[in-house]
Amino acid sequence: MSSVTFVSVPAAVFRDGGNMTYLQVVIGLALGKLFIGAVLARDFFAAQDAQTTYDYIGARLGRATGRVSLGLGLALGFINSAIKLLTAAIVLDVITRWGIPACALTVTAIGLLWSALAGLKTVIWTDFLLFALFSVGAVLALIFLIARIDLDLPTALASLDAQAKTVLFDFSTDPQSRYTLWAALAGSVALSLAVGGTQATWQRVRACRSAADACKAYNWSAAFYLLHLVMLAIGAALVLFYSAQPLPAEVAAEVTASPDRILPHFIITEIPVGLSGLLIAAIFAAAISTLDSALTEAADLTVRHLYEPLAGTDRSERHYLAISRLALALWSLAFAAGAIFLHRYAQEGLLDLTFKLPNYLYGAVLGTILLARMRSGRFATFAVGFVIALAITAVLASSGVAFFWWCPVSGAAMVIAVRLLESLWPGTMAAGQGGHSEGKTDVSN
Repeated sequence: MSSVTFVSVPAAVFRDGGNMTYLQVVIGLALGKLFIGAVLARDFFAAQDAQTTYDYIGARLGRATGRVSLGLGLALGFINSAIKLLTAAIVLDVITRWGIPACALTVTAIGLLWSALAGLKTVIWTDFLLFALFSVGAVLALIFLIARIDLDLPTALASLDAQAKTVLFDFSTDPQSRYTLWAALAGSVALSLAVGGTQATWQRVRACRSAADACKAYNWSAAFYLLHLVMLAIGAALVLFYSAQPLPAEVAAEVTASPDRILPHFIITEIPVGLSGLLIAAIFAAAISTLDSALTEAADLTVRHLYEPLAGTDRSERHYLAISRLALALWSLAFAAGAIFLHRYAQEGLLDLTFKLPNYLYGAVLGTILLARMRSGRFATFAVGFVIALAITAVLASSGVAFFWWCPVSGAAMVIAVRLLESLWPGTMAAGQGGHSEGKTDVSN
């Protein structure tokens, strides 16, 4: 869950041509959590001496492959964090009119302070509390909207149906249609597994007491996607409310240019002071809970994989803590710069950006983690598969194929290509053994 969920899912229903087909994505994402628990959680927990996902990948596929996967992970973290930060900045701009750059830097400063004062355990617990606030805010927003709509349920549903807002499933096989059932299921499950191959998943799994607890956590997390249904209902309620009370022309133009402004606008202008503050706090809670996790992930990787190899491991814990806080500050600035840059694409809708931009890389990430899980591939064959995955993604994108197909198609092609090359061009040693191992990492399962 993130600020994108709170702000952009209702906007996806409200905008011109919008409907509830995002439900298909929710189903796919929930299934994806189950797949992470089944495919990756136990294996990650068993690799007790590995410190990061990229230690794990490097031990199984070679150090060079681990370094490439590290670069991919950092790039994905940057893209995802910039989009989520932009969401919070848009909300703050609706309130203050400071402009996106100032708002992005303000939210970043709060996230930086939060992360610098806390360790991973604190981040986990505060994220849980922020999630609780986020959930309460979503339910309250829906209740208040329903109270403001003077329609009985059959009339409301008929009105939504007349505007084609009640479409839940699209069974089209057109590869260029974004939110079809097939694209959403395949893309969301593959996307979830690709995210499972990043440091964020590693941190969550290794924070659990046991492999069984890690699997249980991911299985239960699938159930919490029900909260997305509340956000879809909020989007439908916004349609009904503003059908009866049309937006002023100036605001309508702003919402057309940046659809994600609609729910913040409603909260600021229609909800009484006090309750509106709670709802705005819920949005920022979602944003900060995502941002602090991303910052701790990026700082952890920077210290372990970029700084330690240069400075050595004989420094004090206090020294590494200072370096990690410096890394937090640098990554904060990078996320803010990314959010400011991506604002030029806000008209497309942040929900689409959230899925589209990372999908340029998700196929390669998915292929990498699956190959590591299977212990298949050396750097030479991995490099060929990696190039194939990127090339296929580029072809699909340029051909107008919906972005949900990019990850499963390119990721599967990468795995098939590497496995085929390994069978035709067998190496002199198994991946993850001998010269391919990363220090003394234990990758036994």
